[in-house]
Amino acid sequence: MVYDRTYEYLNERLQPHLNSREIARVDRAYELASRAHAGQIRDEGTSYIVHPVRVAISLVDELDIHSPELISSALLHDVIEDSDTTRDQVETMFGSEVAKIVWLLTKLEEVSLRDYLAAIEAEPATGAPIVKLCDRLDNLRFLAQSPKLEKKLRYIRTTELFYLPMAERTHPYLHNQLSRALESVKSHVAELV
Repeated sequence: MVYDRTYEYLNERLQPHLNSREIARVDRAYELASRAHAGQIRDEGTSYIVHPVRVAISLVDELDIHSPELISSALLHDVIEDSDTTRDQVETMFGSEVAKIVWLLTKLEEVSLRDYLAAIEAEPATGAPIVKLCDRLDNLRFLAQSPKLEKKLRYIRTTELFYLPMAERTHPYLHNQLSRALESVKSHVAELV
């Protein structure tokens, strides 16, 4: 699984599939994400950059996706939301395709979760739905390590209401994996309450 793998591992996995320019673009995405998330810590106590790297590794290892645009988007999926990085900066550095995906994946406070996910799902050609589902899958896989019970309950609820139906409509493998991860989280929470 992807739990303890690093960016170096991801880079090695991409080498046979991408040319040197594409590898350099993915490297730049990792560097920007590392800077944007510098000093940020996830609930489970790990450096934040570990999460987008795991999302990118899921694309490669679990879905056999090697698109430099999707891998870069996975690495950058939280930079606009969690730092002062702008969509224009992402577009200048990585092009309009990556900027569009990262923007779709950026959750604005004034947009409901339902509308946010509907906008992502409405753009299947971009690959954004797959990146978003891998993002949720990674979050579920590590949710047991979070000390926040309310967050766990919220993730269970929103996964059941929104993410599982989206996965069922768009990607059978991710639907299966999300279902399994959700059951694991539910078992964990049942032990706590």
